[in-house]
Amino acid sequence: MNKRRVIALIMALAMVLALCACGSNDDAKGKTETGTSASAEPEKSLELGSVAGGKYENDYFGFGCELDENWTYATEEELGSMIQSTADSVDDEDIKNNMLKADMFYDMMTYYSDGVTNINVVVQNIGVMYGAVIDTDAIADQAIKSLPDQLAAASMTSVSSEKVTVDFAGQQCVAINMHNTVNGVDVYQLQVYVKEGKYVAAVTFSSTLEDNIDIMRQFFYAV
Repeated sequence: MNKRRVIALIMALAMVLALCACGSNDDAKGKTETGTSASAEPEKSLELGSVAGGKYENDYFGFGCELDENWTYATEEELGSMIQSTADSVDDEDIKNNMLKADMFYDMMTYYSDGVTNINVVVQNIGVMYGAVIDTDAIADQAIKSLPDQLAAASMTSVSSEKVTVDFAGQQCVAINMHNTVNGVDVYQLQVYVKEGKYVAAVTFSSTLEDNIDIMRQFFYAV
């Protein structure tokens, strides 16, 4: 995997790692507390997204996107190796271990023809109990708190970051808007959070040199 793509992977995970430990601990607690409850509602089964004919759609979270021939989707094999590839590129052993232990995976990754502009979807299990009480506002707040350490481990410098609300696939969603630098190069990034039960989809848009985030965000629609 080339270095530009590895940098993109690190950037994609920088903001979701804040939830790793809490999600893991609360999931175990949730299974214990709800396992014998007669009143517990059936959990909606997680379904993976699919790619066909330039379209990516995830019915579970209710969004999809359509891209032209300038974009290339990662294969299932590539998606399966991305967490490990990203972890291998992080210097901080604690962050690396949290990354490998977290119940998360890449559902989609697509690159523009420049090799660095990209869109990806990371899905994370934040736990039964945690998923029942936390909303995307709180998820974004916790992610922002972890940013300095995560970015430093990825050899990135934060210029600015803020929690915002954006229109995404026909709904208003909480997101984090960021401007980072990597080796002096400007990188603009938006990560949008969509939550369903105990799962959170973090949809990350990354644009290098110039801010094309709003254009990329318009590729998404509701399904």
